[in-house]
Amino acid sequence: MEHAALYLLKSAVWLAGFTLLYLLFLGKERFFILKRIYLLTGVILSLFLPLITINYRVELPAPIMQDTQGVTSVLPSPAATAAGITENADPLKWFMLFYAAGILFLLGRTLLHLVPVYRTIRRETVSREGEALLVITEKYTSAFSFFNYVFINPSLSGREVREILNHEMVHLRQKHWFDLLIIEVMSLVQWMNPFAWICSALVRQNHEHLADEDALQRTSDPAGYRAALLNQVFSARLISLSNSFNFSFNTNRFEMMKKKNYSPYRKLKLLLVLPVAAVILFAFASPRYVYADPATPAEITIIKPEAITQVLVRGVVYREDGTPFPGVSVNVSGTTIMTISGPDGRFEFRSIPENIILLFTHKGYKYLPLKPEFDKEMSVRMVPDPDYVDPATIKPDPVRKLPVVVVDGVITEENERAVMQRMKDDLGAYNALKPQDAVKKYGDRAAAGAVEFWSVKKAREMGMKVPLRRKSENDFPTFDGNSYLAFNDWVVSRTAYPGEAVRENISGWARVSYTIDVDGSIKDIKPNASTNVILGKAVADVIRTSPKWTPPQNPEMNEPFTAEVVAKFALPDKVKVAETFVVVEEMPEFPGGDQALFKYLYENLKYPDEAKAQGIQGKVILRFVVTAEGKVADVTIVRSVHPLLDEEAVRVISGAPDWIPGKQRGRPVDVYYSVPISFSVKDNTEITK
Repeated sequence: MEHAALYLLKSAVWLAGFTLLYLLFLGKERFFILKRIYLLTGVILSLFLPLITINYRVELPAPIMQDTQGVTSVLPSPAATAAGITENADPLKWFMLFYAAGILFLLGRTLLHLVPVYRTIRRETVSREGEALLVITEKYTSAFSFFNYVFINPSLSGREVREILNHEMVHLRQKHWFDLLIIEVMSLVQWMNPFAWICSALVRQNHEHLADEDALQRTSDPAGYRAALLNQVFSARLISLSNSFNFSFNTNRFEMMKKKNYSPYRKLKLLLVLPVAAVILFAFASPRYVYADPATPAEITIIKPEAITQVLVRGVVYREDGTPFPGVSVNVSGTTIMTISGPDGRFEFRSIPENIILLFTHKGYKYLPLKPEFDKEMSVRMVPDPDYVDPATIKPDPVRKLPVVVVDGVITEENERAVMQRMKDDLGAYNALKPQDAVKKYGDRAAAGAVEFWSVKKAREMGMKVPLRRKSENDFPTFDGNSYLAFNDWVVSRTAYPGEAVRENISGWARVSYTIDVDGSIKDIKPNASTNVILGKAVADVIRTSPKWTPPQNPEMNEPFTAEVVAKFALPDKVKVAETFVVVEEMPEFPGGDQALFKYLYENLKYPDEAKAQGIQGKVILRFVVTAEGKVADVTIVRSVHPLLDEEAVRVISGAPDWIPGKQRGRPVDVYYSVPISFSVKDNTEITK
């Protein structure tokens, strides 16, 4: 048992060494094939190198022969020795049993995740696409490959399916599933080692870089490929043995897609593994004692292994009154590494990566992000949050009642948010009744009002107008044989800059909505409320000259379709398509960086009292444009939670100070930017980026 525990310790150190070297020196390099070989070799070696032990020679003086007559041995008896070993081994035994239980639990979880995948393959229609077996299923929203199966949601357009298949075929050709099997074994064996999970993520991240690199060379539409990736951004990875199309979505992934030439000598960084391996080998080296020949005088030499250099971060957390603060959570950003301050307020990390942020959190106190200090002990002072209210102290108001929730005419005990979440794909109509109207319809129990939900089927039976959910290209009307998106360019190219706007020095964005009727004619042309009247009229006048459109190929979707034209007016006389980038060479940056953005959000967000009292919480995802001038504009809600939380998130982002604009080829441009904001009643407000 002692040997097994020592093996696990050695394996953990080996894996940590390989992973840290990758994080520090290889993570941003572009030789993806070599990086794949390095990661896979590192994982395999961390399983086998612990079996190798290096011995170093220690020479001792030859013993002097003495008369041993009358000397009594004082060695312990075998029985006493056995008893001592048994007593000392008990804690180790329990630890190993716990460790084995963890392996069995994770193995069971992995098998449990594979069961629905197997059932989906058995139930759904499977078609062959070259080397791949294509499974079209609504069960999974995110596309992924599993061995030679590729799972795709039927809601994706034909173009997205082509780009996803182009990507997933790379995984199949390069047999990335083999790496996933090896890393899964490592994750099971080293489940208590955080570097095992970090290494697992790095392997998958490199797989996506390899697939992106190959797929971009094969596609005829790089922009469409990136758009397909963005459309999958908010879906999560499904199972550990799969390659998900949207895994590791960040700006660095798009940076890795660019074609740049680097010196081949950068590959020599891989040689850094040699000194790391030497240090670890000698760290676990064992002494081999030998006696020198007494007849031959010799110098006694003892070779000791060098200590492993560790990056140490330590410090003390204090309350506002200067007393030590125990129980504060300290998280390392971008990793699963965390600790909690002890009774004396102290915390400590060893061997953490560089360029990270330490996140200090405790209920009742403001969220505090800080850069670690490696050269001295940190002193951290937490600041109370004056807006925090402990949920345990909130007593329900016996007078105040919640609105009655009605689904398809039947009163339910579910709350409004639960019904909204459950019916999000089957919601046909929604209506909120005022208390006086609700009482007339549902009696006294609806004294606080009522909220009515109807499914799509029930709403249609009652003659209600149900909004269509268009999913494919055939569900949309077409303009001049092209997608409706081409209409935006057509309108902008024919729009002249109004002379009145030039004289009054008016510029900016113009948004004008329009509706395509079932006969292909255009109607209901309305400028957005925030659009300048003069600019909006110039765009609307051009829209009215549109020729007739062609109805959708899917006759079931031939109902009025509403869209929007967006134009940008730039003085003195330019009217152009509001070209907004998703990824640029230099992304926009909040003044002071992410840490300053986190600080701004947490200092300015106010949890709405009504939302807090009702226990409303969740993640609001905002998308906005950082203009070429650094302004925040066009704030939209990508994922809504509740109007109260949505409005607060939009308010704070809209009032943000000017950003450092993004640049493409050295020129400032408009760039889309997204920020997820999580509202939690328990922990107040948390921003995740």
